[in-house]
Amino acid sequence: MSDARPVWLTSSDGLRLFGRYSPGEKSKPLCLCLHGLTRNSRDFEDFAPLLAQQGYPVLAADMRGRGESDYAADASTYRLDVYVRDCLVWLDELDSGAAIWIGSSMGGGISMYAGATAPERVKGLILNDIAPEIDPRGVENIRKIAGKGGVIRSWADAAQRCRDVNGHVHPKETSDEFWLAFARRTHRQTGPEAFRSDYDPAILSALSAGSSPEDRWNAFDLLREIPTLLVRGALSELVTREIADRMRRRKPNLDHVDVPDTGHTPLLTETEALDAIFNWLEGQ
Repeated sequence: MSDARPVWLTSSDGLRLFGRYSPGEKSKPLCLCLHGLTRNSRDFEDFAPLLAQQGYPVLAADMRGRGESDYAADASTYRLDVYVRDCLVWLDELDSGAAIWIGSSMGGGISMYAGATAPERVKGLILNDIAPEIDPRGVENIRKIAGKGGVIRSWADAAQRCRDVNGHVHPKETSDEFWLAFARRTHRQTGPEAFRSDYDPAILSALSAGSSPEDRWNAFDLLREIPTLLVRGALSELVTREIADRMRRRKPNLDHVDVPDTGHTPLLTETEALDAIFNWLEGQ
C-alpha cells in the first residue's frame, strides 16, 4: 500500500494498534481489510491500492499480536469478540458508520462475527476462503506447520520456508521474486542473521478455541440480510466445494466465485477474484 499512510490507535484495553489507511472518497464506504491468523496488513499491499484507485477509503489493519500492533499480555484476548471490538474502535476513529468488511481466513471469521453482533456497522462482507465450518483436515494441516520450521538466517531462507509451506496454495507461482515478496510480507528481521514469523506465537492457542460448528452456522444465518461475496480458492483445503454449497443453501443471496489454481487463501489480485469483487462492489 505505497499510497497509504500509517495510522495508530489505542484499543479499549490499552494496546497500540497499527493500520495502513487510504482516505478515498467520502461518498464510498470504507473497505476494512482483515488478514488471516498468522498474517498481517502487508497481505493487502497489492490488493488495497486497487480498491483505493476506485475511490474507496481503505484500512488494512494489523490485528493485535501481528505486524506493527502490540502483542497482548493476556493471550485469551486473541479471540473474535475482542478483534471485532478493536475493529469497531477503528471505524469510530475513522468516522466510518458501516464498512465493507473484507476478511481473509480468520479475518473473514472476524467479519462474520461483526455481521452477526454489530450488523449496523457492516454494509457488506467479502469472505476470502472462510466459512462457518472448515474442513478439519485442513485445520490439522495448519496446526502441523504453524509455528514450526528451522532457523531462518536470511531472506532467502525465509522465502524458501514460505515456498515449502505455501507452494501448494499457489502452485503456478514458481519465481524467486514472488516467494521473496511473500517472505517480506510475513516475516520480520530481528538481527544480522535472525528472522522470524511476524506474529506473537501465543495467537496459535486460537486454533483450539472457539464455538461449535452448529453455533457458527446459526450465527451465519444472522447474515441473511447482509450482502455477501464468497471468494474461494478452487484448491482450498479448508473451504471445500461441499461447504461452499451449504453456505449457498443457507444464504441463497450469497454471491460466489472460485479462483482457479489457488488454495487457501487467494491473494485477491487474481483476475477472477478482482473481477468478481469490483462487480460486486458496484452493486452495493
